[in-house]
Amino acid sequence: MHALAPQASTRAASDAAAALARATAPGLWINGREADAPPYGRNVFTASGQALEDLAGLSLPGRATTVGLILAADRGLADDTIAQAHGGPAALLATARKALSAGNRQARAGNLSAAVGSYAKAWQAAFGSLARLLASEVTHVPSGVLAAAAAQALSGTRFGMAGPKIEHPSKPLTFGGKPEVFYAGSEACPFCGVQRWGMIVGLSQFGTFSNLHLMQSVATTPPQVRTFTFFGSGYRSAYVSFIPVEVWSNVPKPPGLARLQRLTPPEAALLHEFDPPDETPFVDVANRFITDSSTVDPQLIAHKSWTQLAGALTDPNNLSTQVIAGEAEVLTAEVCEATGGNPQLVCSSTVVQQYEAALPTLTGKGGSCPAPPSPGGPPPAGDAAASPHDRTGSSGPVATAARCQG
Repeated sequence: MHALAPQASTRAASDAAAALARATAPGLWINGREADAPPYGRNVFTASGQALEDLAGLSLPGRATTVGLILAADRGLADDTIAQAHGGPAALLATARKALSAGNRQARAGNLSAAVGSYAKAWQAAFGSLARLLASEVTHVPSGVLAAAAAQALSGTRFGMAGPKIEHPSKPLTFGGKPEVFYAGSEACPFCGVQRWGMIVGLSQFGTFSNLHLMQSVATTPPQVRTFTFFGSGYRSAYVSFIPVEVWSNVPKPPGLARLQRLTPPEAALLHEFDPPDETPFVDVANRFITDSSTVDPQLIAHKSWTQLAGALTDPNNLSTQVIAGEAEVLTAEVCEATGGNPQLVCSSTVVQQYEAALPTLTGKGGSCPAPPSPGGPPPAGDAAASPHDRTGSSGPVATAARCQG
């Protein structure tokens, strides 16, 4: 496009080049073949579709090649995600394949903007199928695999786990008459990313998650961790209440990140009391166990795909499985202490009791992300959550992203 632009008599080619620059901003891409998960990654399709509109009225040597490359890239994103989601919900995959076929027909007919829109629909439906497939695997880890992997994590030397701060509160943290697990995090933060894997596996022993979506830490900030987000998710349990707040999105908004969810005044007070720097992840289990860093180093699962991490959860000898199982059983031990050992089927297992005994001795190092810079400072209690429109980063992707250090 940069080569074509000087040949054009109008600004359309320059506008197309600028749109393609937005579509290929590093923060939008996990690697050369995979865009960021929805909704932020949809900006790839939005911007590339704009580039095709800008090119529509031009007659330049090389235009057809450029158009073909853009369409092939958008089609490839959808096609690859459909392949990854194999085995996911059939209805969503059928929707994705139907949209992909529609995009191919529209491209052949020269209806380029409509083709990109169909490829975006196919990509999003495939991501939905992939998310449900992986969530099912992560929330149903076989108990024998979890116990065996967690036992190796506790006794081995391949990595060390960080333990919580143990408190003796005068007033336990509760919600709905049950012990509360409160989480504050950032979608952009790799330390939150690794922590969520273990939290989902651990809390799935006490209840049921719904509406989990895929996410990854900021692609331009190593280590890159693929994970889930708690934004928009649900959780039901007879034993514990889980209250997650994803304070920051993974959408860059200079000088930091776009805000996502608000903290209530009591939640802000918890962070002020136990985590004054506002570092994430922050996990409070009934005010008895406080964690203001990840339990493990995110490098241990960095650069692995969602399917690699979830698929390995049937193998207790896999390193990433041991990492996730170790995190899960640290949290399980904390929750069992808070619930008085309920449910017994979970809390009476040998490995959980070993973890309960080991909580004061865990001296490994995880890490945390500081609150990203913001023109208005960190989100105060009652700060309005970002609207869905803001959530998508619809003002355009920006290459600059907040850094986080362990």
